[in-house]
Amino acid sequence: MERNFVVAILICVLSILLRIIIFVLNSNGIYVQDTNFSQDMINLTINTIILLSGTRIVMYKLKDKTLKTLTVICATFLIVSNFCWWLIIDSDAAYTAFYSPNRNEEFVVKETRHSEVYRLLKFKILSKKLVDIRGDDGYKMFYEDTYKLEWMDHNKLKIHYLFDPISPSVYKDVTITYKEY
Repeated sequence: MERNFVVAILICVLSILLRIIIFVLNSNGIYVQDTNFSQDMINLTINTIILLSGTRIVMYKLKDKTLKTLTVICATFLIVSNFCWWLIIDSDAAYTAFYSPNRNEEFVVKETRHSEVYRLLKFKILSKKLVDIRGDDGYKMFYEDTYKLEWMDHNKLKIHYLFDPISPSVYKDVTITYKEY
């Protein structure tokens, strides 16, 4: 076998394995999240690598030029549609980080059309999703700094946030209880 073919198979298998690991983590409520990137960006990258290496494997095995052309067209379509999906869903994400008063716990809020509050685990790239918060018409209350944190206990947090910027007196709140790890 040609060396490039073996490398393409290895990359494809490792990428699929990584995708399975991420799926298992997600099914247990654990996500890949940091203050600068989200799991959606990682999914985009892994999907692109799987498609490129899979295309390379198929191209190595195919002899017919028409089938090779169709394979490239299909792979290109899937990569572009995957990228467009990321552009629609996650490209405008804003991140806000904050700590518990004793600085033992770190939290990240990812805001797109709604706000997702994550608690970073000890291994800082993994996080546990705590709550979704929705503002009026996709309002980003953390990005606009129209929120207030109230620590009720060492593992209980109340977030007061402006729901609608047109009605600056309408604040809502959500209480989050989290486990210590």
